[in-house]
Amino acid sequence: MEEKSCGNTTVDGVRAIEIRYRSIFRTDTRETAFFQSRMRLNAPNMGVLLPERFLPVLERSDRCVPIFLLSLLQIIKAADKFTERDLYFDWISLVMPLKILFTKGCVDIITDFMKKINADPDRICFEIPARIVDEKSGQEQMHSLRKAGFHTMLAGVSVDRFPMHRISELEPEYVVMDRQITRMLGKNERSDTCVKSLISFINSIDAEPIATGVASSDAADMLYDFDCPFYTTDENSGDRSGSFMLERYIRRKSK
Repeated sequence: MEEKSCGNTTVDGVRAIEIRYRSIFRTDTRETAFFQSRMRLNAPNMGVLLPERFLPVLERSDRCVPIFLLSLLQIIKAADKFTERDLYFDWISLVMPLKILFTKGCVDIITDFMKKINADPDRICFEIPARIVDEKSGQEQMHSLRKAGFHTMLAGVSVDRFPMHRISELEPEYVVMDRQITRMLGKNERSDTCVKSLISFINSIDAEPIATGVASSDAADMLYDFDCPFYTTDENSGDRSGSFMLERYIRRKSK
């Protein structure tokens, strides 16, 4: 795929890709460590499509690769803008549909694209859907992405979907815990022990846990005590820090 085809505002009739961002915070300093992104499609005849609606369809179409590369290009441009605004972060995440991960030559396609646009893979973290734990393959591709210099994140791991052997086999660099795990914090000693055990397992396989939907500073303090280094805030928090926002609104907070 040529680079110029990824710079267009349309891909096979899809008018625009809109990407929003939110901070992933450190539990020790409460400062931004990374940015997590979410993509929306603005389709001429269907309006705004959220990921839960369009990703399953996208994975079955031949639009998947060009739309993914266009999204990657927008992520890289956003990273450059964030740097210009003196925002401190290590990487920005991008959801990688399983169809992309399982596409023949996936890593070569992505690395070639990154070289064409002179982009640093260390600034990108690919967010792999939790459904991969139900697949019989994928670990080789995830290992290859890391060898190519990208970060990898296994998303949406929950109490109901926590196959320890399979997660360790995939060797993700980060593991995102579903908000239902976070909501167990502070309920009772048994719930806290369960959360602590899950975090301990993730740390034991040399991955770093990321909690989601943290609604209070007390919960963030507990996560820090449990050796969970990162978290996102609840989307309904008063300061909107847990909401995904357009790139132009991501700026340093004035003191």
